[in-house]
Amino acid sequence: MDFLRPDIQDSLTRENFEFKKLMEEHKAADERLTYLRNKIRLSAKETIEEVELKKAKLRAKERIYHIVEEFKGRGQ
Repeated sequence: MDFLRPDIQDSLTRENFEFKKLMEEHKAADERLTYLRNKIRLSAKETIEEVELKKAKLRAKERIYHIVEEFKGRGQ
């Protein structure tokens, strides 16, 4: 995520449970999407899963962005 500086990520990972959980969810969704993209064909169930993973990943990224902006607003 290009808006997330490493120093801010480190601080938030230590201090903010929600942030840490969202980062883990985003990474897990990304890894599963990579697996699905590497398959030659997707079943109907996998196609639905792919769409849901993309939505979940976007929701996590949006919330992460808001947490980072709040953190920056505190002057950290």
